[in-house]
Parts: sequence; structure tokens; C-alpha cells
Amino acid sequence: MDQVGALIGPLTVAGVLAVTGDDYAPALGVLAAPGVAALAVLVWLRTRVPDPVAFETPPAAAVPAGVPARSAATSESPRLPRAFWTYAVFTGVTMAGFATFGVLSFHFVQRHLVSTAVVPVLYAAAMAADAPAALADGWIYDRVGARAMVALPVLAAVVPALAFTDSVPLVVLGVLVWGAAVGIQESTLRAVVADLIPVGRRATAYGIFAGVLGAGSLAGGALTGALYDDSVPALVGAVAAIQAAALVLLLVTTSRSRTVRAEPTEPAEPPEPPEHRRPGTTAPSVSAAR
Repeated sequence: MDQVGALIGPLTVAGVLAVTGDDYAPALGVLAAPGVAALAVLVWLRTRVPDPVAFETPPAAAVPAGVPARSAATSESPRLPRAFWTYAVFTGVTMAGFATFGVLSFHFVQRHLVSTAVVPVLYAAAMAADAPAALADGWIYDRVGARAMVALPVLAAVVPALAFTDSVPLVVLGVLVWGAAVGIQESTLRAVVADLIPVGRRATAYGIFAGVLGAGSLAGGALTGALYDDSVPALVGAVAAIQAAALVLLLVTTSRSRTVRAEPTEPAEPPEPPEHRRPGTTAPSVSAAR
């Protein structure tokens, strides 16, 4: 659903650029309208769903009787598991070896492969590839767990080898591969955190994770930009080496983690009420209930 807007936005910008003669000011100004609409929807959601934790259904054994769901969710250990930190490092490394669309589009225009007005169209094509990649990797993740993330460093390593050429067909293919990698980043990459972290610590974990993701993206943009000015073959080789290191970290993560899958959990049957027990009997023990 996110990609519907991601597809319409760049096409709108491309249309405005074509009309205004490559003037970015009106094109970016048009985007203020969906920005205001997004903030309005956010406010509406806040009024409709003031307590998102209420939608979590913790296992029956995890919440003592009489303890509200929110209190139980926030009473967990303050320490984040080691698997999360390893996964965060994996994320930072794989993003440090990920070429940003800014560098890609600079290459397209600087080498006169496409016009400025076509760049948003290429971005829209990347978003069209983003959506099915997110769906496919999410489907795989639900079945094999974090191993589904192997696709991200592989795709990220392929992007520079295709997109930084002087062949328009290869450039377009590189953009589509880039879009597929972004689809995995925006969906499954973040979903893994929810499975590694219990409810009460997810806000902290996602805050840290977002910081690592941003730092990695910044490093990736700076690295690919610097290497592009120096040597494109060096850029391709460096990205491949970084993504190989990210794969190793991912394997370490999958071996350490004990992912809690979100599957229905049947609560244990409650003990018989006292009035229904036969005289002379006692309440069933925990082991007997099991």
C-alpha cells in the first residue's frame, strides 16, 4: 500500500518538471499537499487508536492475573538481546554498502543517459519493483524467518554492477534491482526487530534500530559518492565486499536468535471451580494441567 503513493509521487514530480522546464521548486511544492494529508491521517489515527499495545495479545502465561497488558508489556528486562545488537550491526553494514538513488540519478544525468525529467520516472519504476519484492520477501520470512534477509545484501551487491554502467538497459535493470532491495529494507528488514524484541522494549529497540539504519544510509551515500568520483570499478568491488561481510553477520544473527513467532497460543485450561470439584479432591497441579 505504501508503494501506491511512492509510485504516484514521482510521476507527479515528473509531470510538473516536464511542464515547468526542469524547475524543481514547483515540483517539490506540489508534494506539500500529500504531506499535509499524511499528518492529518496521523492525528486521526492517534484519536482512534490511543493505545496500540492493547492490540497485542500476549500469551496467557506471560501476564499474571490482575496485571494490565500495558503494565506486563513494560515490565520486561531492560536489556536487549544479543541477537538484536548483532542484527543491528548487520543492518548498519548492509546499508553502508548500499548505493543511494541520489548517486544513481547523478550518474544517469552526468553521463547523459537520461534527461532530468526522466529520473523521477525511473524512481517510479523502482517503486513498482519495490512492492512485489516486499510482498515476496515477507511471504518467505513468515516461513523461514530471518534467513529471508539473505536477499538484501545479494541485491545490494548487484545494483552498482548494473546501474553504474553506460548501457541504458542495464541502468534500468539496476534501478529495478535497487527498488526490490528497498522493498525488503522497508518491510522485512524492520519486521525482524519485532520478532527479536518483546512488546515492552520494542519502542527502544526500534529507536536504536532507526539510528543505526540512518547512520548506515549516511555512510553508504558518502562512500558510494566518494568512490564514484575516484573509480567505478573500485565502487563495485567495495560494495560487494561490504555486502559479503553483512551476509556473515546475518548468519551469526540467525544462529543466535530464538525468534518468537507470532502464532496463536492456546491458553491452559483454568482449574475447575471449587463448587464443581468432588469432595476430598484438590485443585489440579501445574504439571497435571500440562
